[in-house]
Amino acid sequence: MTRPNILFVFPDQWRGDWLGALSPELPLRTPTIDRLIAGGTAFRRAWTPSPLCVPARSCLATARSYGRAPAPDNTCANPIDADTFYRRLSEAGYEVASFGKTDLFKPDRSWGKDGRHRVNGVDKLAAIGIPAGKDIAGKHDSAEAAEDGCSDPYTDLLARAGVIDSYVKDLAERSEDSPLPVSDWEAGAIVEPETCYANTAPSPLPPELYADNVVGQDALDYLGTVNADAPWFLMVNFPGPHEPMDVTGDMIENWRDVTFPQPYGRRAEDRELQNEIRRRYAAMLENIDVWFGRMIAELSRRDMLENTVIVFASDHGEMLGDRNLWKKQVPFEPSLNVPLVWNGPDIAARGIEDAPASLIDIPVTLLSLAGAAPLSRADGLDLSCYLKGREAYPRRFTHAGLGAWRAVTDGRWKLVLGYRNDQPLSRMQFGSFQADITAGARLYDLNVDLLETTNLWDINCEERNRLMRELRKLFGDTQAPSGFKLLSEERTPSGLIMCRLENTGNGSAGTYVRGQTNLVGAAQD
Repeated sequence: MTRPNILFVFPDQWRGDWLGALSPELPLRTPTIDRLIAGGTAFRRAWTPSPLCVPARSCLATARSYGRAPAPDNTCANPIDADTFYRRLSEAGYEVASFGKTDLFKPDRSWGKDGRHRVNGVDKLAAIGIPAGKDIAGKHDSAEAAEDGCSDPYTDLLARAGVIDSYVKDLAERSEDSPLPVSDWEAGAIVEPETCYANTAPSPLPPELYADNVVGQDALDYLGTVNADAPWFLMVNFPGPHEPMDVTGDMIENWRDVTFPQPYGRRAEDRELQNEIRRRYAAMLENIDVWFGRMIAELSRRDMLENTVIVFASDHGEMLGDRNLWKKQVPFEPSLNVPLVWNGPDIAARGIEDAPASLIDIPVTLLSLAGAAPLSRADGLDLSCYLKGREAYPRRFTHAGLGAWRAVTDGRWKLVLGYRNDQPLSRMQFGSFQADITAGARLYDLNVDLLETTNLWDINCEERNRLMRELRKLFGDTQAPSGFKLLSEERTPSGLIMCRLENTGNGSAGTYVRGQTNLVGAAQD
């Protein structure tokens, strides 16, 4: 077989259990993705490495765990010299293209009308390995940037169509960051959802100018013209189903009488509002699934489908009212769990797997399938032999983190350290993890408690200690203490992280295993 083409569909904020094939009890319409699952492999318990846009995408680009990838929060841009899987594919002879919300340079606001992030003569997308396509801002970013005089390809399109003012006004009416601590939301002290959810009015835009439709058409146009005789990689970054609930009138029409289960922990008095919110979220999912189906049909029309690996995933999940919480950033399953579906030539039809999985396995696996050079210092695992049915599954644990908290799971048992709900959600991305602080720690058995209602931290010491060792192995110490300089890190084949230290006082050097020995006590050479 020749080297496969790769179609990677990557919407924003699609929670992992909201797929028809995975949750038949939900009235969802995702037939395209359901067929891919039936003929391929899907991971029911896949995690994002970090439940926030920029950190998750930085981890994905570099195949590195949170805290080791270049961008730890939404105020950081991915450096253009970072070792990315996009560049490795380009160097291997792939035509690499991306359309939609790449979100690797968010704070720069440097999209430009062509979406290439040209700064001081440098095409930043090309620099990280994406020479074709264009990057657009996310929903909130696009409206805020347009108000400040910054443009991206999408707002430029709206300006040329004469609807930019109504778009900016509509998004401004839907935007809100609550200043109240997360604990107030979890306790039910706040009843009304944030405006970006509670405002369920239809978008003022015509369907052809709705962001997901623009991105879908860009991807379809690309597939209609791409060279079928050379390998290509296309990433389609739909801005939806990220909030706000700004669907078009035609998208919501077929959902008006659909009833959804109520969010876990919600009060009954706002049942209809919760239904309205969930209908709009489901309508965004359905719309993206339709575009996905069109892309697959185009691949079939051009006789490329049989040689195309198809991957479907999302950067993070969405609380969607569960626990009275919205958006993401918290270490609960609706926020961490993401869809992860593989389909294509030689991919075994394993159906739905319950093993732990991570987004950072995607780039490592794709590079292997493409015959490209591997990334340096990658934390992700190569699943290619497993997906082809040739080897046992290699991943035993999955990690995630954001700001001060970290989490680890083996697919059943889940441990969370450092989670503080005494701050607003918008501040959750900031802070430093301290592995030795266990106040507020949580341990859940996801097999019997997927809603995470019963904390077993003080009850099951064996599982707690086992997961603590695994978590500290990766996250135990991320900085050298006073008087020491961290010279280098290297991950061993067994997964240990060997850190090289220099004593700045006497110049001596030593090595320690992160999470197993203390930095200060590193053995000297």
